[in-house]
Amino acid sequence: MGELVATAVVAHQPMVMVPKKVRVALGGSGADTTLIEPGFRWLREGFDKLGVDTFVIIDTHWFTTTEHVIAGANHFRGNYTSEEMPRNICDLPYDYPGAPELAAAWHGVCKERGLFTINVTAPSLPQHYATLNLVEHLRSDQRVLSCGVVQTGERDDFLALGAALGEAIRRAEDARVAVLGSGGMSHTFWPLSQIREHFAYDPAHVISPEARAVDAEILELWAQGDHAAVLARYPEYLKRFKPEGRFAHYLMALGAMGGPECRAPGAQLSSYENAVGTGQVHVLFDLTRDEAGR
Repeated sequence: MGELVATAVVAHQPMVMVPKKVRVALGGSGADTTLIEPGFRWLREGFDKLGVDTFVIIDTHWFTTTEHVIAGANHFRGNYTSEEMPRNICDLPYDYPGAPELAAAWHGVCKERGLFTINVTAPSLPQHYATLNLVEHLRSDQRVLSCGVVQTGERDDFLALGAALGEAIRRAEDARVAVLGSGGMSHTFWPLSQIREHFAYDPAHVISPEARAVDAEILELWAQGDHAAVLARYPEYLKRFKPEGRFAHYLMALGAMGGPECRAPGAQLSSYENAVGTGQVHVLFDLTRDEAGR
């Protein structure tokens, strides 16, 4: 029987893939991004202690339209250049095992529940940096299963897909799974004419005071384990502040944790930072309680 042992919202902003000298030079204050140190380090240490052997990465750069798509190949190997940010990520080699049994189980549970999914076993399925950046910084020898975000999906679609994932994990044999929601919070970029004025990690450069404030409110609700309150805020958050990937990375992770009744508190493992107008942070949810927080 498998077990969900860790769940996190993890930032993947492309600056984490450039040399430290460049990161510091562009950071605006002579300091490096906290997403790498201590953020990724603390995540790695936590996953090692928990014996995580499988990552499920919800990829907010992989958009689909008519169905949820699961990357269920046996292995992924190749070189990746970002079409969006080739200056930051160019000819990145990747080579890691997939999790085909868990992918098949997830797809099977979805079919039982009437959800629209496809499990793609072709290793030629393109990869995206919301997956590869986490693989580069967090993986030791874990299997990796990624899933896209249906751009036509709504809150309950993402929660339902996450709930199906939770059931698939329970049916898996001996898997110790970490679900990583790879994406940011409020997600509006500065216009091109101004964007270079905001190459800094200081949250003062997030697109607006209102965006910073609502991100702070959600971080506080996560800290309290009040996921029901976050869900209540979701329609306004989506409409006004456009969280990355429709916030599907968090919603799917929450579905896997038990849905609105989940009371798992979130520990912030990095500072809240800016990336050209968007809010970025790592948050690890404490699953030592049961899904109802008892």
